[in-house]
Amino acid sequence: MKSSCQYYFPTKERTLKPDYETIGSGKRKRRVKSKTVQTLHESGDIDGEAVTASERWLKDYLFSMHGYADYLKDSLPRDYLLGDAHTFALARGKAGSRVSEIQEQLGLCSHIRLEKLLVEGLSFSALGMILWPHKTRPEAAKMARSQCALLLEQLANFYIEKRKKEALVKSLACVPQT
Repeated sequence: MKSSCQYYFPTKERTLKPDYETIGSGKRKRRVKSKTVQTLHESGDIDGEAVTASERWLKDYLFSMHGYADYLKDSLPRDYLLGDAHTFALARGKAGSRVSEIQEQLGLCSHIRLEKLLVEGLSFSALGMILWPHKTRPEAAKMARSQCALLLEQLANFYIEKRKKEALVKSLACVPQT
């Protein structure tokens, strides 16, 4: 009797793509999906704020570029009014504006690295070989890892500073005029 629960594993061809990396050695060597942000967090290279910032940037990017959003985790209240094509387009435009603001602040090179790291999910070695093809794989991976950690910390700092500015503007708007 066959089990109704089936497990699907990636094909050999899929595991050879650059968003997979080799772990282990000898007989224990295998290819697994890259978890670069999680790896940086577990090693202490980045803090939780950077992880949250990377998730926030990725959600904005996917929504602005592809129209996909999965923000809601709770059920909607009964009096919630559904949006229409116009409110959807406005929300998508605001997400794109936030992504553009980050690109403007951190620069195009940083934006491209964020795309490769978060959207494409490239491993450090694949990212390193793209950025530094003349270096050895381990050296390029090490450089990519350190640059990605720095970039994610900068991204987190961008969000922190933006929150501070918005809070300051809000507090100044609430001050009564005399």
